[in-house]
Formats: sequence, structure tokens, C-alpha cells
Amino acid sequence: MRRRLVVRLFGVLAVLAAGLFLFLDAYARRAADAAFDRLLLASALSIADTVQVQDGRFAVDLPYSALGILAQARRDRVFYRVTAPDGGLITGYADLPVKAAPAGLRPGDGTTQRFHDATYRGMPVRVAVLNRFAAQPDTSGWVTIAVAQTREERGALASDILANAFFAIVFAVVAAGALIWFGVQRALAPLAALEQVIRARQPHDFSPIVLPPPKEVSQLVHAINQVMVRLKGNLDTMQTFLADAAHQIRTPLASLRLQAELAAEEDDPARLRRIAQRVHRNAVEASHLTSQLLNHAMVMHRREALEPEAVDLAALLEQVVQRAQVVAEDTPVRLTLPADAVPPVPGDAISLREALANLVDNAVKYAGAFGPVDVVLLSAADGAGPVVRVADRGPGIPDDDKPRVLERFRRGDSAAGVAGSGLGLSIVRSVAEAHGASLILADRPGGGLAVCIGFPAVAAPASPSRRPAVAVLLAAGLLLAGVPGAWAQEHRFYPAPGGEGARLRIHSATDRAAIEPLIRDFQSIRPEIAIDYVTLENQQLYDRALEDAARPGGDRPDLLISSAPDLQVKLVNDGLTQPHRPAVGPPLPAWANWRNEAFGFTFEPVVMVYNRALLSESEAPQTRDALIRLLRGDPARFLRRVATYDAASSGIGALLAAQDAALFSQFWQLTAALGGVQVRLTCCSGDILDMVERGEVLIGYNVLGSYARARAAAGTSIGIVTPRDYTLVVSRVAVIPATARTPQLAGQFIDYLLSYRGQDMVAGGSTLYALAPTVTREASSTGLRAVTDAPLHPIALGPALLAFLDPLKHQRFVRQWQSAVLPP
Repeated sequence: MRRRLVVRLFGVLAVLAAGLFLFLDAYARRAADAAFDRLLLASALSIADTVQVQDGRFAVDLPYSALGILAQARRDRVFYRVTAPDGGLITGYADLPVKAAPAGLRPGDGTTQRFHDATYRGMPVRVAVLNRFAAQPDTSGWVTIAVAQTREERGALASDILANAFFAIVFAVVAAGALIWFGVQRALAPLAALEQVIRARQPHDFSPIVLPPPKEVSQLVHAINQVMVRLKGNLDTMQTFLADAAHQIRTPLASLRLQAELAAEEDDPARLRRIAQRVHRNAVEASHLTSQLLNHAMVMHRREALEPEAVDLAALLEQVVQRAQVVAEDTPVRLTLPADAVPPVPGDAISLREALANLVDNAVKYAGAFGPVDVVLLSAADGAGPVVRVADRGPGIPDDDKPRVLERFRRGDSAAGVAGSGLGLSIVRSVAEAHGASLILADRPGGGLAVCIGFPAVAAPASPSRRPAVAVLLAAGLLLAGVPGAWAQEHRFYPAPGGEGARLRIHSATDRAAIEPLIRDFQSIRPEIAIDYVTLENQQLYDRALEDAARPGGDRPDLLISSAPDLQVKLVNDGLTQPHRPAVGPPLPAWANWRNEAFGFTFEPVVMVYNRALLSESEAPQTRDALIRLLRGDPARFLRRVATYDAASSGIGALLAAQDAALFSQFWQLTAALGGVQVRLTCCSGDILDMVERGEVLIGYNVLGSYARARAAAGTSIGIVTPRDYTLVVSRVAVIPATARTPQLAGQFIDYLLSYRGQDMVAGGSTLYALAPTVTREASSTGLRAVTDAPLHPIALGPALLAFLDPLKHQRFVRQWQSAVLPP
């Protein structure tokens, strides 16, 4: 009664609390939507302000701030779409779902706005839609701007609001629950007194309760007394039943004992033999049943803890057949093996031996009287693995019984009259499933049953020493042929020091010499992992990732490492990567991790370099303004003797130019100054450093400091300038593509890169700069801050980087940049 009262009262309280929870949850979601909708609307308005008509066509110059506003929600992906009045795409994601504009819009209506929820690329998104009327002498109409954002941050804000608002309600519910409990205890106090009386009774005392009960429970006490009388009668009946059951159980045991005693006193050999046969048959059946139960338990245990090893099926079958021939009496058991050696299969020899022995024993037992038992091992063929077949000439198993006989304790009709437990084929099925093999019961031509176990194909191991050569030759052939997929510039295979147990495939835009110390150190702690490392340029890396996502099959990488964080962020934003929760390591800045999908692990300054033999330290420009004045002051001296990235073809070059444009108010003057001396353009920091080292150019602008530091440390004449006005900092970013074959290995390599050991190796063993502030070596963020007073500006990972990847903006920016740096 106490429990029922408490449960019902608490049930009412729970329903009330649930109702309040649902109300507050809806309120929290509306509040979160209202807050973030303002950000979406602000982003859409900033895009709308840049809508213009050029050469009779609508165009948009996507502002950096439009996506920078939404980047404040660190966990959200961002999408946008701008369409012309005729519905044609101006820029953005063409398949972003957008609700149609209200009917009857007129030019005088100004700007209209609306919000709606949708699902895009499998993700729930909130969409802000803005309609703005644009008019030019020859062209006019309503331009539609849609900006969408995933709901992670909204959900987090709604959860915070809900938790804070619900706290007071939870406190009130707990207090009400305590009052309910106290009231129920007081109301049921008479029952507690009755409980004490009953508890004090002896275990065998079923006499009625004679003490006067409290008035509130008198009827209950009367009912308990009646139950006591019935219970005593039931117990008496049960004791009689147990005595009879014991007698019935003792009877067969006594019979077996009597037969043994008769055998001991019997002198007639014939009668003695019959008695012994009966005793032996019963004992054998009991022993066989016990053995099968133990074998089944063993097989199930080994299936859960299976550790595959190479199993020679031919040798195993020879053992099974040899044992079967001993007990088969007059039944021939014939073994047929292929002429060629059968490769070992991965599995558990003990379980396989037990399964095969059960098949042969069943064939001998049920079909031995009808002819020989044939055990055949067939070689692998047509992409399948080896097959073991056990065939007999017995009565077989009807088709209706075949699924049933694979179950425990189930036997077919054809087994009637033959002693058995019904566990043999169940054991075989369990072993086959544990090894990924197929089990088929088939009728044998001419009569009988054939049981086949088909093992999966075993991949032929390739020699580790030959695989790199083959891969390089294949890549070279593709390059020469000029076919799609010919991406690789350099391929290197790192064999597993402890014997290959797994293989990690990495595509990276990092020079092999810079990353190799990290790979070697990772393999020292994970010696069973082999690594395929392919070097690509940043843009090639991104294009290859898009191709892998669009085309199934092929040799897909498990990890992508790029020094162009905007391209990596684009892959994450478009849902082409997968998340990984990094292991606990040193504290890293929040800007270097986006959505637990893009992980920065270096802190590389972008510097200017110069040839110390041809340009004195005092002449080397320390700021961008100084570089402009230097180039304008002596253009003849620097003609064709300055180098930088080609923003039109280099992913990292375009990113650095875009960042300069956003941060440096004299960026276009700097670009014009570079064009005035016919700046030499290239794809990579290595090429710029080569030209500076050879003296072909005097100054290199926007070079990755890690590569420059390595050249300077090697004793070359390269000088390094960390710009004092501001210094951009780039982090190499690792992502796991959604198509990765072994994402868990990629996650383990990321964990290593972000670990204390990995970061220390980045700073001390490679030519890169470590990101973790706990590392105090020279090549680290802490060390860099200690030797320069220049403001460091890390390029944060997030959707703000997508602005300069917008096709229209990128094309316009590159055209303007080329018009300034390339001679007419």
C-alpha cells in the first residue's frame, strides 16, 4: 500500500513536472531561435548590401563579415545561396532548400524576410531568407538571399536556458516529494505495527494472529489469517509431492544399480552380456549428452574470445579423419585433398577441429551403414575461399528439416531410432558463423547428404618492399597518361617496424622531410602500423577529396593534412569529413579546432625572406609599408627579383592574399608595387626559397616560416623577417575524410599529433612549429612569442574562411590581383 500510494502520488508529480519541462523546452528553443535568427538576418543583410548589376548581370561580392558573424557559433556549419530574379544561381550552394517568396511582391515593398527550418545534406538547418529589390536601367527584379546554419549552437543555448529555468521546478518537485513521503509514512503507521508482530513470528508458525489489530487494518488481519491456513495446507501438500518425486527419481537409479548388481552375480555369459550392453548404452548416452553440452559451451566461449591464427585445413582434416577411422568400425572414411597446397585460413584450430569432428561423427552415426563417408577439401576458386565437404550415402535430411536441425536440441525425422543429443550441427553452425564461413546442407546426387563449409577468400599478402615501387610506377603511368586520378607527386611507404597489423593512408601537402620525424616517432609507439604517405599540393589535395567523395571505390586516404586551412574548413562545412574526439593532451587554443573535425597542430608564422649576401639586414623591410617604399624607391634593382605565391593557382597563396586584403589597408598598393617590379609567382614556399638561396631573387614575400627556418638552419644565406606590423600564423590542419577506410587509425595519428609527445616532437624533431603553449622550444608558439614583438594573427578555423572561397568573390579577387601584379 505504501508503495502504491507513493507511486501514484509521485506519478502525478512526475506528469506535472513533465508538462512544465515540455513548456520550458519549447520556450528555450524559441528563445534560442530568436537570438540566432538575428545573426542569420544580419549575415543576409550584409550580403544583400553587396548585390549589384554588372554588365547586365546580377553579381554579389560576398563580404568577409557575412560569414564572420556566423563564425561566432563555433560548432555550426554555414551555407548560403543567392539567386537572381529569374531563379538562376548567382553564387552559393545551388541545392540549398529555400521557401518560395510570398506572392505579389512589388517594388515598393522594400526588403522582406522570413525564417524556416529545413534539412540539408542530412543535417537540420535554420534558414533566413531575404528578398531585396534591385533595379538598374536595363535590369531589375527581386534577388533572393538565403543563409542557413546548422542547429548545434542553438541546441546548446536552448539546453542552457532549459537547465537554468528548470532548476527551481526541480527543487519544488523534490520538496513536494519529501512531503508526500512523510505524509504516507504517518498514514501507514498502523501497518508498521502489524509488520512488527508478523516479523517476530517463528518460520514455521502459521497460527492465526490473535492480538487485536488496529481498527484501520482489522479486515487485512482477518484476510492474513485465512491466507495462513491455506498456506499451511499447501506446504503440507508440497512436502508430500517432494517425497513422491524423490521416490520416482530413485527408481531408475535403483534399476541401474540393480542391473549392475545382477551383472556382478550373474554367471551366464549371454545374460551378463545383455545386462552390460544395457548399462553401457545408458552410460554412453548420458556421457555423450554431457560431452556435447560441454563442447557447445566451449565453442560459444571461444567464439566470443576468438583470436585468429593461421589454420592448415589439410592437416586439420587429416587429424579428424584419423580419429574418426578408429571409431568408425566397418564404415570407410575417405579423405581427398587437392594436388596444390591450400593457403591457411585465419581462425581457431580447436573450434574448427570440433566442428569438423561433429560432421564426420554424424555422417558415420546416421549413414555409416549405407556406404563410405567422403571428406573432401576443395581449393579456392572464383574469388572464394577453400571449401570443406563431408558427404555420405545415408537417408539424408528432408528440406523442411534442414533449418530446424541447425538449432540446439532439434533433430530431424530421419534421425528417429538413433541415439543423439541434437547439438552436433548447432556446434558446426556456431563455428562457421564465428569464422565468417557459409554452411550448406545439400542433397547428394544418388542419395545421401553433403554438408559444405565455405570459407571466405584469403587475400594474398604482398611483399612490403615491392608495394611502394608498384604504387610509384602506377602513379607515374597515370601522370604520363593524363587520366583523372593522376594526383600523386611523391609517394613513400613506411613499413611497420613490428610487422604490419594495419595500414594508415595519409595524403598531405607537407614536405616529406618535415613530416617524416613525426611518422617515425609515431611508429615507435605503434610498431604494428604501416603508413602510406602521398605528397600533394594543397589545391590538388582538396580536388582529390572532392573526387573521392563523388566516386565510390578506389584507394582512399584515411587522413588529409593541408597547410590551407580554408580548404580543409570547406571540406568540413560540406559534410565530407567525420568527427573525432581527441584524447586528453596539452591545452590547445580553441581557434585550432572546429567541430572536432578540423584539427590544427602547428603554429607557423608567415614571414618575409631575403638573401643576406645580396641584401643587408638594415635594408631588409621589417613591415609591409617598408616593403612598398623599398620597391617603389628602386624598381630597377628589384625588377624580377621579388617572389611570392601565385594566388591564382595556389590554395595557400590565395588564402594569405585574402587575409592580407582583410587586415592591411594598403594591400592593393602592395600588390601594385609587386606588379611594378614584375614579381615572380610560384606555387610553393620551397620554390621561393630556392630562388632566394640561388640569388635569383632578393626578397620572398609570404613564405611559411617553418620551411624558411629549416633553410636558415642548414647554413644557407637566407635571412628571415617576422613582419612587425602583423604576422599571419597558419596551422596545418588534419581532417578525416568521410570515405576513410580506417578512421580509427587516422584518429590515433591525430591524437599523437596533439599529444604532449607529438607536440614536443613537432618542435624538436621536425622543421615545423608546435602549437601547444606548454612546449617552450624555439620552434613553438611560446618560443616564437618570446623572440618577436610583432602582433601574431592566427588564422582561426571556422566558416569565416569560406568567404574568399565563394566562386564569384574568388574570381573577382583573383582578376583584380592579377591585373595588379601581372604586366599588361
